[in-house]
Amino acid sequence: MTEETGIPIPVRFNPFKHHRKYILGILDSASPELVVSLLGPVCNNYTDIYTGQLTPEAICSAVTDILKSKQVFSTDDFTRWVDLKNGYQKVILEDQSEWIVRRSLEAERYIHIHPTRSGPLTIRLKGSTLKTAYLLKINMTVNQEILSLENVNRVRMQIGLSPVKKLERGKGILKCYERFFDVTNFK
Repeated sequence: MTEETGIPIPVRFNPFKHHRKYILGILDSASPELVVSLLGPVCNNYTDIYTGQLTPEAICSAVTDILKSKQVFSTDDFTRWVDLKNGYQKVILEDQSEWIVRRSLEAERYIHIHPTRSGPLTIRLKGSTLKTAYLLKINMTVNQEILSLENVNRVRMQIGLSPVKKLERGKGILKCYERFFDVTNFK
């Protein structure tokens, strides 16, 4: 188990990249510097994020239980099983969330999991926009900043992203910010 996330071996799962409640917990208490240091694994393309109620630990446990019940938990059996479908398989948990399981490059953490891109408890957001929203949220909380074009572009430059020309309601960064942080969207 890793101390930072509580993810049990042999699972590789990054809750800061794929678990909304975990991310919100980090953003509620972290410094902007810590958030910047955690952004590396969040790609600039699309990121799939689980929005359900299961904890990261419960997700990992449910996935390993499924693999054990299918008798594909050992490294060799797991590798053969995922290779049957081009290197990945889909599993569905009790909350109906859908997860991709595939072989990790790490020997100890050989089971890599992440939400499916179109599952019922998954949202898909552009990674570069999501990174911007994370930093905006933390800066608005810590420094009492307002959501403005100037602040958006300052945080984007801080993480090596190009500035945007304008902010539009219901589009891009504002849409991502509202969708990710508005709890009423995830009932």
